[in-house]
Amino acid sequence: MSVWEKLSKIDVNDHTEKKNGLTYLSWAWAWGVLKNEYPEATFEKHVQPDGMPYIKDENGYAFVQVTVTVEGISATELFPVLDYRNKAIQNPDAFSINTAFQRGLAKAISYHGLGHYIYAGEDLPQSDGEAPQSEVKEKPKPTPAKEEKVTEPPVPAEDKTIGKMVNTIAYKKEDRVPRTFSDWDAWADVAVAWVNAARSVDMLTKFYNANKEMFLLAKEQNLSAYESVGDAIKTKRTELQKEKK
Repeated sequence: MSVWEKLSKIDVNDHTEKKNGLTYLSWAWAWGVLKNEYPEATFEKHVQPDGMPYIKDENGYAFVQVTVTVEGISATELFPVLDYRNKAIQNPDAFSINTAFQRGLAKAISYHGLGHYIYAGEDLPQSDGEAPQSEVKEKPKPTPAKEEKVTEPPVPAEDKTIGKMVNTIAYKKEDRVPRTFSDWDAWADVAVAWVNAARSVDMLTKFYNANKEMFLLAKEQNLSAYESVGDAIKTKRTELQKEKK
């Protein structure tokens, strides 16, 4: 049995906490379970080349990096430093940085399977021959929005690379779609974090293609969130194209 197969079947529901509509897994519990199953597992909280424990984007927002290695396979999470309202912050203090590291650790562990389903918006882990709960209980379908011609964010039209990046955007369990302005702000913060972490224009294209429906919905329901992510894509694209020259 692979690492993913073993860890993804573990029920973590009794070890999560909710904060402002988002669900977090206890990092201490997750690390304990991982070490019990794989004693040789390790993690690294990255210190950046400038000696700081976080990365800053051009607007001063901070992100921490955590890598978890299990059975020779490494997974790295770039996690934004957030305040008590789950809003990205500038010039974070030590407490906020430490909290971001712990949440990033839990997220990196989930890439190996443990608790992955809570980030995917499911209620229970998937077992052999059993569909996720969200598939068993059919959710009411939202009223389709009127079709309109939508201008896509600035992604190269000629790049048709097929691929899907991991979608880390958190949804409310009721309908899997952000409902309030604060939810859309959280979506925008996470999306911008992905954009700023992109290492190539191709990665930007893949990110947009993987989240195209959300971009269209954001434009309809919260234009400011849509534009903030679109502006981040445009800025990052220009930056990457300059580096390539």
